[in-house]
Amino acid sequence: MLCAVEEALCVVLAEAGRVRQARSAHGQAGAMAFLAPAVADMLAAAALSPGELAEVACVRGPGSFTGIRVSLALAEGFRLGGGLPVRGLDALPLVARRAFAERPGAKRAVAVVHARRGLTYFQIFSRLAGHAPVPGHPVRVLPAPLAARMALERLFSPAGGISPEEAAVAGSGLRNNREAFAAVLPGACLLSDEAAFPDAAVLAAAATGPGRDASQPPEPVYLRQSDAEENLAAIARDRGMDPATATARLRSALSSPLP
Repeated sequence: MLCAVEEALCVVLAEAGRVRQARSAHGQAGAMAFLAPAVADMLAAAALSPGELAEVACVRGPGSFTGIRVSLALAEGFRLGGGLPVRGLDALPLVARRAFAERPGAKRAVAVVHARRGLTYFQIFSRLAGHAPVPGHPVRVLPAPLAARMALERLFSPAGGISPEEAAVAGSGLRNNREAFAAVLPGACLLSDEAAFPDAAVLAAAATGPGRDASQPPEPVYLRQSDAEENLAAIARDRGMDPATATARLRSALSSPLP
């Protein structure tokens, strides 16, 4: 299991939902230097060769553009080099799993992942015993204050609302925007910063447990523009290029089929 969509980097060797080996590090910029050596060290410690693995699971986003690309590229290396099946897992259900693990009595979990520039990736999940967290709607990209208000409406509406103790809000989006959420939501439903990221146990359960997450294509999930795209005009001017020309070239590259 490879996870590098946020700064909490983790590789896990799991079987039947349990962790056999795990390696972790902190820092989005270190994904390229961390992942492959960590996998090699983990396999050596378990006395396994890559070909003895049953499959490779990789968190495909949303999250760090660089972390997503690096981890999916490593997973693709396992597929091409060893013929291993590769499957993708979505990031927000993993945050919801961590929230439910931290608060076993919760009926609903709100996963809020940091999307930079005051934005969050936002999704609400229900608990279904023995199954992966059940999403109530597609992932949305929302400013933190709007995400907080939506959580309030969905969790604590007069019709069918739940108590603060039956809800759990977690993720790096909460950690980075805690004041915005605390201004709207009851403090009892806001989990600590330590629960912001899925840990090795959560990743093992999601990848190999009896209630594992649904398999997704091992393709990146990008729900917003990268910083390079958002700042393309400034980057083009710094390099002496007309911004309109740079935009046209980017669109052409993105629409061209891969060789």
